[in-house]
Formats: sequence, C-alpha cells, structure tokens
Amino acid sequence: MLSIIISTYKPNLLQQLTQNIAETIGNIDYEIISINNPGIMGICEAYNKGAAKAIYNNFLFLHEDVKFHTENWGQTLLHHLSPKDIGVIGLAGSSYVPKTPSGWHLPDNRYNHLNIIQRDIDNTIIHEQINHHQKTKIFAVDGVFLAVTKKVFDEFKFSTSLKGFHGYDSDFSLRVSKKYTNYFVPDILLEHFSIGNPDKTWFDNNILVRKFVGSNYNSSKDIQLEGELYIKFLHQFYTYYTANIKNIFLVFRFLPFNLSKNKYSEILKFFKIIIRYPKAFYKG
Repeated sequence: MLSIIISTYKPNLLQQLTQNIAETIGNIDYEIISINNPGIMGICEAYNKGAAKAIYNNFLFLHEDVKFHTENWGQTLLHHLSPKDIGVIGLAGSSYVPKTPSGWHLPDNRYNHLNIIQRDIDNTIIHEQINHHQKTKIFAVDGVFLAVTKKVFDEFKFSTSLKGFHGYDSDFSLRVSKKYTNYFVPDILLEHFSIGNPDKTWFDNNILVRKFVGSNYNSSKDIQLEGELYIKFLHQFYTYYTANIKNIFLVFRFLPFNLSKNKYSEILKFFKIIIRYPKAFYKG
C-alpha cells in the first residue's frame, strides 16, 4: 500500500535505511524503489522514474541518509494520506510563502513547523522542534520526507525544469497546495544525517521556483518579514552576480509591496551602492 522511492548514491546508506524501514514501518504492504543516481540525473528525474515503477497508490519520496524512530509509522502515514483533499504530507515545512525567493525555512519561527532529529556538521545530535505539537496546514514542505497519493502525484509530478538536487520540494509542494491541502504531521519522528548545502545552485533554484509558482498563497502579508527577506536576498544575489541592467530588473521582480518607508529607503540606498559599485558584494 506504500511505495517508498529513494534516489540513492551510497549503497551502505540504502542498506541501513532498508533495514530500518523493515524494523519500524509496521504491518503494511510496501515496496522500496531505489534509483541509482550518482549525480547522473537531477532528483526530479530520478523521482519521476521511481514513481513510474510504483505498484501502490501511496508514495513516499525519502532521502537515503535518514533513520525512523517511530514504530508502526506506516499505518500512521496511510491514515494521514486518506482524506480526499490531501496534498503533501511532510515532517517539516512552512505556512507562509514570501514574495522573495527563499527556502521553506523562514527567519520567523511562527511559520515554521518541524520535528526532526538532526545531526550538525560535528555529528552532534539536535532534536529540532518548532510548532510541532499538532497537525498543521502548510504550503512548502521539506524534501527529506514527502508523502503523497499516486492520484495527486500523477497530476503534478516533479518539474524536470529544475536541475540538480535543490528546490524540487518547494516547487512540487507549492504547486500541489494550489489545489490540495498540505500538512505537517508531528507523529512520525525521523533522524536526518545531513545539514544540507545551501550553495549557489540552491539559491538559483529558489529563484526559479518563485518564478514558476509565484507567492499568492497567504491571505495577509507579513510586511516586516517580507522586507527582511528581500534585503537578505539582495545581499546574497549580488555576492553571486554583478549589477547590470538584466540583474537589476530580475531582483526588482521580487520587490514586496507595502513595505515601510524606512525599508524602501534602505533598499534604495542599497541600489545606489550596487549601481555605483557593481562588484561591491561580488565574490564570484
């Protein structure tokens, strides 16, 4: 009843995860579909290939560097996937979508929902818990654990316009949330053995995602958060790119509306600097 789809490039991690799933998933029918992917294709292509092989009507797209700590989590997940209007089920995500390109995790924890055991760069265990007490409607879902019905997946699939291994989760979950309801669920605990890699590709794919799906999700806008994110976005953008007409028009596309006069003044001062000194923040 559950097809677990994994893009894998480390056989030892896949073997450990396969054993862990067998020991924790409980009494349900399931299959593991592993797509060997040592960097030869993007994760969107790998996941779509895996889904095409699936025999069950519920899908779980899962990183291979994880470990389940919850017993009988399979039946719990199937229960969460049973409502007719269900979209994507995840263990981390956010309930706010800013106009500025960004990952799902926002600098204001009012909107973040997370319950995952994480290991940092020193292998120190951190149990990250933010707004984790109840099942909550969210929009963007983190890709470490993405569960969806076959029916919904067949409508949307992963976008092969996104290359590499970043942004696919936000793009997919945000597109799904335009028609169905995505949820963070607190009753499946996962350990993740990676802290991620928010590099230039991650940054560029976030821009593409915002171009693809827009930001019209929340009924009201958090003006303070929007302003903070846009300033941060400008600084990061111009560490990767120099200021030319094309790039200035690109970042203007994501300028939030209804910011305070002080915030617009701060933005204007930034552009005066970047126009006068096109490589003021550039790091290549």
